[in-house]
Amino acid sequence: MMKRPTAPHAEVLIADPRWRAALGNVEQLVQRACQMAQRHGNIFPGDRPGPSFVFADDRHIRQLNAQFRGKNKPTNVLTFEPPAPMLGGDIILAYETMHREALQARKTLRAHTVHLTVHGLLHLAGYDHHHPGEARQMEGLETFILRRMGFGDPWKPRIYPNS
Repeated sequence: MMKRPTAPHAEVLIADPRWRAALGNVEQLVQRACQMAQRHGNIFPGDRPGPSFVFADDRHIRQLNAQFRGKNKPTNVLTFEPPAPMLGGDIILAYETMHREALQARKTLRAHTVHLTVHGLLHLAGYDHHHPGEARQMEGLETFILRRMGFGDPWKPRIYPNS
């Protein structure tokens, strides 16, 4: 019987306490997303350690976005490739932007956070969405993983009666 590889342990830093107030055990949520991405996307090669996650705010992510991408505005998530092949990389999420996007999309912050956590993991695994074919492949894998985690398709708008 072939043993399934286990996902590497992700390091989680909660830089903005609103994340914990809104989501509870953020570490458990991230670890589950890593495990499901490994199981269904086979994205962690060999002995490579897991990524580091920073649950930050808009100010922090705006500074990083300006410094590394030349865009002086906040964004929902930034993914940084590892500086060496055997390191895990970094994924930084911004509370205010993520919260606003979740409200606008009529999603829970938990569902949106898991989606962008998986999105960041796929970026670290080499997936991208700059071209239509790449985007379809990446979005399909995100949807597949999220459905296995009990979440809906993140790309379909939520429709509520009388709204």
